Amino acid sequence: VVICPSEQKTMQVLRDQAKRVHAAWGAKGYMMSHDEIRVLNWCDACQKRKLTPGKIIAENAKECVAILREVNPGGRIYVWNDMFDPHHNAVKKNYYLVNGDLTGSWEGLDKGVTIVPWYFEKRAESLKFFADRGHKQVIAGYYDAKPERVAQWLEAAKAVPGSVQGVMYTTWRNDYSNLERFSEVMDRVGK
Repeated sequence: VVICPSEQKTMQVLRDQAKRVHAAWGAKGYMMSHDEIRVLNWCDACQKRKLTPGKIIAENAKECVAILREVNPGGRIYVWNDMFDPHHNAVKKNYYLVNGDLTGSWEGLDKGVTIVPWYFEKRAESLKFFADRGHKQVIAGYYDAKPERVAQWLEAAKAVPGSVQGVMYTTWRNDYSNLERFSEVMDRVGK
C-alpha cells in the first residue's frame, strides 16, 4: 500500500493505527516500515513543499518516531536501513521512480532509533555509517540466502564495537528451513 508522506491525512491515519496496535499488543518496541519507497515527490502535495525526497522522508521519519514515542513512551523503535543509508537506497539520483535526491533522509533518525541493516554487499559501509551516527543496530543477517553469510556480517560488525545489538533471521519467503543452520553458525561464530 502506498501513501503520500506529504498528505495531512497520512499522519492522522498513522497516529490512529499506532494507537490501535499498541492498545492491542502493548509491545516494548515497534518497527517502522520505511523500506523501498520507490515512488515519491510527484504529486501536488509533495511538490508544494519544495523539498527533496530525502528531506520529505526525513521529516516523515521524525513525525513517525514522535508518534511512536507518544503512543509508547520509553519503547524501542526500529527501522530498516535502506531508505536512510547512502550505501543503499538513500542516493542522489536514479532510485526507481523517486523524483529527486534521497540523500539526507538519515537526518530524520535520532540516535534512539535502532537501525536494521540488510544489504549484504555493502554491510561494512552501512554498519560503519550508522555506528558513526550513534545508532544501535540489529543485523538482518539471513535474508533467504546462505545461512553462513551471517558470519561475514558478524566479521564486519567487529569494526563497529558496541553498535550491533543482535542479529535476526529474516525471511521474505516464509522459509524457516535454514533457521537451525543459521543458529548453528551463530553459535560457532559467537564463541
